Amino acid sequence: MKAHLAVLLAGLVCVELAQSLQCYTCEEPTDLTACTTVSNCSEKDTACKTTVYSVDSGYPFFGNITVSKSCAETCVPSDPDGIGESHPDSCCYTDLCNTGGAAGLRASTLAVTAATLWT
Repeated sequence: MKAHLAVLLAGLVCVELAQSLQCYTCEEPTDLTACTTVSNCSEKDTACKTTVYSVDSGYPFFGNITVSKSCAETCVPSDPDGIGESHPDSCCYTDLCNTGGAAGLRASTLAVTAATLWT
């Protein structure tokens, strides 16, 4: 009986490992809060990718964020200090991890706005 249980548990672990990554996806630039479609990625996909297209900013430095989200075979995140980058990318590697915009987006928006006001 114990041997059967061990085989069953080993089989369940293998099935769990074979499941594909799940990411939020919206292929066209969409408001961040509206991008809620869950997709099962292909076996080749290793990351969830988010690309930021626009930020409506102004005092107090909050605004609408437009993004696209997808599954990706490879993903190279943007430099978090890359102020002024036109479409920053962020990458993550666990199920449904791409819930927000690119990492450090609000801090970068604040820095750009502050620098503009300072000059």
